[in-house]
Amino acid sequence: MFEKLIKKLKEGISKDEFYNLTKEHYEGFDFNAIYDLMKFQGLPLTEINGKIYLKTALIPYDEAEYTVVDLEVNNSKPKEGQAIEIGAVKIKNLKPVDEFSFLIKATDIPKYVTKVTGIDEEMLKNEASQKEILKKFRLFLGDSIFVAHAADFDYNFLAKQFEKENLGELLNRHLCTITLAEKTIEAQRYGLKYLKESLNLPNEVDHRALGDARTTTRVFLKALENLPEDIITAEDLIEFAQPKKNKCKKKKKNTKSN
Repeated sequence: MFEKLIKKLKEGISKDEFYNLTKEHYEGFDFNAIYDLMKFQGLPLTEINGKIYLKTALIPYDEAEYTVVDLEVNNSKPKEGQAIEIGAVKIKNLKPVDEFSFLIKATDIPKYVTKVTGIDEEMLKNEASQKEILKKFRLFLGDSIFVAHAADFDYNFLAKQFEKENLGELLNRHLCTITLAEKTIEAQRYGLKYLKESLNLPNEVDHRALGDARTTTRVFLKALENLPEDIITAEDLIEFAQPKKNKCKKKKKNTKSN
């Protein structure tokens, strides 16, 4: 349903068509309830002259709002694990304007996770639950474009956690800075740590959520300096950054350290 809906929303559809495409998924809801719920869950909808559009298909990419996200997790399998730290940087008009950073309560932190991140159970025992942090993150994220290095992992992992916590779906448009960097930055490798060093970016703590989110933000903004001239809208940028292979689905521990 969503793939077909997104394709049509780029061109604009009537309220009736929007409702017909979504009513089975949101059984029992009327048009207004579905529209409001999907906006709350992050789909950037707007209504113009009685038609429903994706905002990202209309606004220039340099005027769009982005949230650059990084996760630390205790298990890369969403069903078995949870987020233990979320870091994010909000970008407006291609300028970082706000940050989000929270540790999350958890009781099962494998030794290899502590070795890589420095996060242990003692650090997390008095933190808020994943559900409470995800509620805060939903408000911070809004309907901005979700950006991450290995975006499919971070995005899909969080989407599963929202479902596990009965907090609804995650519908934000999203893009991967690995693919974007490969198409716009000359480098031998595209792991986050390598890009930070090769681009002489400011030092941040590796494998901590906010530090990696800040580095990803700098890589993202650097990549935008080298876009082809035909990239006009935010949706153009999202499509340009689509991976050809499964590089953005790699486990985080494999994509961030190279």
